[in-house]
Amino acid sequence: MIFVENKEDIFLRSESFLLKLFTDILKIIYMLKHKWLLSLIIVLPLKFYAQDLSKANFSLVKKLYSEHASQKRVALFVQGDVNAVRAYTIEHGGFVKFVAGDISSLVLPLSAVSGLAALKEVTALEDNSMKLTPLDDSMRVRNNINPVQNGAAPLPQGYDGTGVVMGFIDSGIDFTHPDFKNPNGTTRVLYIWDHNLTGGMAPLPYNYGTEFNSADIDAGNASAHVDNSNGHGTHVTGMGAGNGSAVNAHKGVAPKADIISVCLNWNLPDDDWLTTVADAVNYIYNKALALNKPCVINISAGNYYGSHDGKDLQAQAISNLISQHNGRSLVCAAGNAGQIPFHLTHNHTFSGDTTFTWFNYNPFYGNAIYVEMWGNASSFTQMKFAIGADKTSPVYELQTMGTYYNVTQNLGVLNTDTLYGTSGNRIALVQRFASLANGRYSMIFNIIPDSTQYRFRLSTTNPGAFDLWSFQMTPASGLPTPLQFPDIVKYVAPDLNQTIVSSFSCSDKVITVGEHKNRMTYIDCANNLFTSTTNYTPGSLAPQSSHGPTRDGRLKPEICASGGMSIAAGAYNVLPNLPITNKALGCMHIRDGGTSTASPVVAGIAALILQRFPNATWQDIKNCITQNAMVDSLVTGTIPNNEWGYGRADGFAAMLGCSYLTTAELGIHHTLDVYPNPFNDEIKITSDVTIDRVMLLDATGRVIKEYQFNTTNGAAKRIKLSLPDVAPGFYLVKVFSGKSESVARLVRY
Repeated sequence: MIFVENKEDIFLRSESFLLKLFTDILKIIYMLKHKWLLSLIIVLPLKFYAQDLSKANFSLVKKLYSEHASQKRVALFVQGDVNAVRAYTIEHGGFVKFVAGDISSLVLPLSAVSGLAALKEVTALEDNSMKLTPLDDSMRVRNNINPVQNGAAPLPQGYDGTGVVMGFIDSGIDFTHPDFKNPNGTTRVLYIWDHNLTGGMAPLPYNYGTEFNSADIDAGNASAHVDNSNGHGTHVTGMGAGNGSAVNAHKGVAPKADIISVCLNWNLPDDDWLTTVADAVNYIYNKALALNKPCVINISAGNYYGSHDGKDLQAQAISNLISQHNGRSLVCAAGNAGQIPFHLTHNHTFSGDTTFTWFNYNPFYGNAIYVEMWGNASSFTQMKFAIGADKTSPVYELQTMGTYYNVTQNLGVLNTDTLYGTSGNRIALVQRFASLANGRYSMIFNIIPDSTQYRFRLSTTNPGAFDLWSFQMTPASGLPTPLQFPDIVKYVAPDLNQTIVSSFSCSDKVITVGEHKNRMTYIDCANNLFTSTTNYTPGSLAPQSSHGPTRDGRLKPEICASGGMSIAAGAYNVLPNLPITNKALGCMHIRDGGTSTASPVVAGIAALILQRFPNATWQDIKNCITQNAMVDSLVTGTIPNNEWGYGRADGFAAMLGCSYLTTAELGIHHTLDVYPNPFNDEIKITSDVTIDRVMLLDATGRVIKEYQFNTTNGAAKRIKLSLPDVAPGFYLVKVFSGKSESVARLVRY
């Protein structure tokens, strides 16, 4: 009984001695078979030991009792004298991540935690697995990521992005955030390329911006870089690759992936900006290639103007980079314009049809009104176009109408016209220009107005069809009545179709992501329940999520993922300026949404697939994600469609759906493209080596088609196969070249 009476003094003098003594007593009692005494002694020491750990929370105490001698590292919040806590932590092999007031966030070996609790300078210490589990689980539950990270059967192991490079082309990253650090405090960010900085080391061959590597970051030499767009890039990176270390919550999809961040210069003109995006794609892929690691890139940015068919040179360049090597994928956001009428389709069927659409001057979009039409060569050459101007006050009245031109009259030549009003005053200068590339025309009018009192009309006549995108069109809700303006019966209003962003997002090789709602509530920074004021069902499509199809009728987006009310890392330069309700419990993570937030979820799933199958092609990854999507009552319409794509992203199903891939099947020796996919009547196959033989297999592995190619008269690297008699369903295409083979998964509509 002396042991119990002097428990406090003995504990303070020698905790390790006490534990050894306690263990020895238990062994002796067990050997003597005095089970009643064993029960008594077990109760007494446990009660005694818990008294000194009254500063800790329950889940931490459980870890201490079950793993007391373990060197496992745990993340803690510790309240008390921050200097004393820091000194103890460093002395015992841990590190302090950050300090907020008298609370330190740190990582420490579990075996050293009880000693920290014994310090008189410490008033409380907690791990946070109990309170914060619901918050960091929401996105991962919604997209079925947890079973992948946990290695649920039949997966052979857990997957977390280890060995995979995730590139983020965005507004930068707050690399000081603990979610982007390793357990030892070193950075997980391999490289940062900041396009906004000058005077530093610019990467070759681009020769602009400043590059920082991981050594620069760890040495404190990268402080010039900041996330320059309200923490957008930090939040996006956290969704895809954050490890949740800051508060042991809000872990991303691929928490152990390596990170490369490219910070775009948002103030560049559109053309320059699009060029820098292609540079960034090349930069990231080359870095990953040098490391011999697979790579997925996320781009939560885009431009709403352009052809929307993926045939522009920037889109093609990026597409080529994607398929240049196996082990590459690119994922991007679809856009957030699903409720904005900024698309227009003109479709004239006879010569007497003359219609018009109004464009409004808005200084937000510059000092001009930009009108860009896109049409296929087969349906655009007969149409004629003219620019006019209408007064809207005190009455609606046509002021002037310019000359009608067809596209060929403006091909490759910049012309300038002047519009005059009824009183002879100049109303505007109108520039016009047309181009032809990749089988489609672009016809452009650039209107520079002298006055803001007019609405400028694009008037069209003669048979043909075209599409255009502009935020300066007058919607149907802003029109006068026929009584006020009889001409209004000829008006073609903008619609809500094809609201997706343009360029690379319209490439078949890019996975374009729409958004569904993630959650309605979370615990905020002040430990209060925050509830959205908008009523919706989590898992339902976000109304603002942009949708396709592309201008040439292809499916976009391919998949949707959780966006609205998602929680991820917040940049330190943004956190102090946000309301408490915008920050989650722990005050280190913020809520955000949109397709920008949904896109890195799918990019993270691609990273998990690449961890398991590092030689998978872009087509493999896209197929595994789209053909194993989640479809339930919330996924509306006939699937696939241009709002949902194939449905909601399901990480676990995607990983299982990739199980058909093997190292031998992945085409290690050559690159393979099979498109379109899904297909209707024919497919095209391209390879960087000679194709000897092609086999088409059904879902059971049965060969249903086989083709041999005679290559003695030249290399067969591009092949077209007609398959009109193939039934709808899933198929495998095997392509042989010598002793090597490659495989792609294929869908027949």
